Order: sequence, then C-alpha cells, then structure tokens
Amino acid sequence: MILEKKTTDILQLHHRKAVVTNVGESFQKNKLTDSNSQVGISKNDFQLSKMIEHWKSLFEITDWNIICESISVMQVVDAQKGNSPGHEFVGISRDFEKRKGTIFHTRNLKEDDIIHELLHVRFPTWSEDDVNFWTELLMKQTKSKLAANSNTLVIV
Repeated sequence: MILEKKTTDILQLHHRKAVVTNVGESFQKNKLTDSNSQVGISKNDFQLSKMIEHWKSLFEITDWNIICESISVMQVVDAQKGNSPGHEFVGISRDFEKRKGTIFHTRNLKEDDIIHELLHVRFPTWSEDDVNFWTELLMKQTKSKLAANSNTLVIV
C-alpha cells in the first residue's frame, strides 16, 4: 500500500459514520472492572493504554489524546493490488489542531506499532523510512534494557 493511499484511507476511515469492527476484541474473557462504575476494560486494552501513555511521555506528546480503533480487514484496500479488500493494516489519523489521534488496526497492536504511530505524531515531517528506522532502533534499545534489567523496563 503506498503512503499517499494509506493516508487517504485513514482519513476516510476516521470520517466514516459506521465503522465495522472485529467482534471479540471488544468482549474479551479477561476483564478488569472498575468497582465504582462496573465498566469492564480488557487486560489487553489496559496494557495498551499504559504502553501508549509511556511512549507519549517519552516523546513529549502527553497533551495528545490517542485512541485505538479496531477495524475489519474488509475496510482496507490495497491500491497496488487492484483496490482489493482484505488486507492487514495499522495506521494513525492525526488532528494537529485538536491534538487527537486514532490508531486504526486490523490486528492486535504490539509495542513497535505504538512506537511507530506515535513517532508519526511527534515528528510529522519524517519520512516513512525515518519512522521505520527509529522504531526499530527504539525497539532494540527497549529489548536490550529489558534483558539487562531482567523484569524491569528502564528507558533513559
């Protein structure tokens, strides 16, 4: 999928009124419950939220509101494959004026996905190659720090 097409598709997804989502991701078996509100949040969503907040802090974009939205692979088309639907996708729609971002995804997000998409927020003029380079470098640094500190994550 070419970058220009990816950006256009993300904007279209962001403004679509009815977005098809994957059933099951919203209703996982393992729920954490807030005792006051009785609203459930999955452990995966909780961990994802903590990860996003961690990287927002490191990238000094704590004033941004970042949410994640699961979408169906059938909503993703690839211009290089005749606009055929059914492709994996992770991408962010950014509103710089409101300081809001939505990470659209067709699969479970990993830490490198979060780093990658937040780098697009922090450094909007960087090329995709630059973002890929720094994502990989930061992931290597994170893994080496984890190994050096056993169960403790320390990022300097």
